[in-house]
Amino acid sequence: MKTPQQLMREQMDELMGKSRDNDLGDENAPQPSFSDPDVDRFHLCGCSPYELLKGTKSETMPQLDRDGFLKERSESLKVQWEALPQEERDKYGYEYELMKFLDILVEEQDRRITKAKERYEAQNDLPPEIPPETKKQIDLLKEQIKELQTQSEVLGEQGEVDASMTAFNKANTMQLQLQAIEQKATPLQPKKQYVDDVSGLVYSSTDNEARIADLQSGRQYKAWKAIREKLIELKAQQPPPPPGTAAASTTNREAEWKREERPAEDRRRDDDRRYDERRDRKDDRRDYRDYRDDRRDDSYRERDYYRRDRYDRRDYDRRDRRDDDRRDYYDRRDSYRERDYYRRDRY
Repeated sequence: MKTPQQLMREQMDELMGKSRDNDLGDENAPQPSFSDPDVDRFHLCGCSPYELLKGTKSETMPQLDRDGFLKERSESLKVQWEALPQEERDKYGYEYELMKFLDILVEEQDRRITKAKERYEAQNDLPPEIPPETKKQIDLLKEQIKELQTQSEVLGEQGEVDASMTAFNKANTMQLQLQAIEQKATPLQPKKQYVDDVSGLVYSSTDNEARIADLQSGRQYKAWKAIREKLIELKAQQPPPPPGTAAASTTNREAEWKREERPAEDRRRDDDRRYDERRDRKDDRRDYRDYRDDRRDDSYRERDYYRRDRYDRRDYDRRDRRDDDRRDYYDRRDSYRERDYYRRDRY
């Protein structure tokens, strides 16, 4: 958390600049450079969102950090920057950074404008509200009119013409009274809200031309108009990023392979190449799945064969043991019989 002294120093820097303590005629005072972190680089390029949106409703946008409002904006340094050749300015990459930053701000502002338009259009489509007391009175009159009309029809069927006409005339009188109440309760021209496409300011259908002119001459409208115009100018100029960065290689590759600027034949060739690559990838995936399924089937077959072989060997062993047991039984039986026969013969 910042101390009160730090907050006061930031306010003084914002109002008077960070070089406020230096003497005006002091030539030995340190002069800021283009790469000084305290210098507003966007101000050098001719459009600083921090300077334009300061004191407006858009000042609280999350993309605008607090330190950006405190940076130094020197007119003499800006003159030196404008005196540089374009090649020298491109080496700094400030115009490229400004283009990207303005693009982010405009995208966020357009998102807010779209959201506000949807909200106000939904409100504009709503029917005008009628006070609850007046609405209750209207509903009561409608019920009475309906009852009188029904009564007039019943009396007419019964042959009571005079009573039927009396009820009918009374219903018509109440119908005129109902129309007068509805016209009085419903506003002739309901107030509608609209959102400006440039600045996001809201104006109503009841505002006159002077009121709209005041909105367009305000700081909010002028700031966003300048930002949008500068963004269009930079996009037409396409400043390169500073050399040696990842953005530089990406930008060069995008500029080389930008689809909109290539001939139709090259685009068709690229489409065919991408289609062939997707088809090859699908074939590779299908071949891999087939190979995987074949290996899985082989492993299943090997496992089943091993299981069958193991079960067969176990059955054979059980059968052999049973045969051995049977032979042993017969051998013992025969030996017992021979022994008994020998004993009987001896005795």
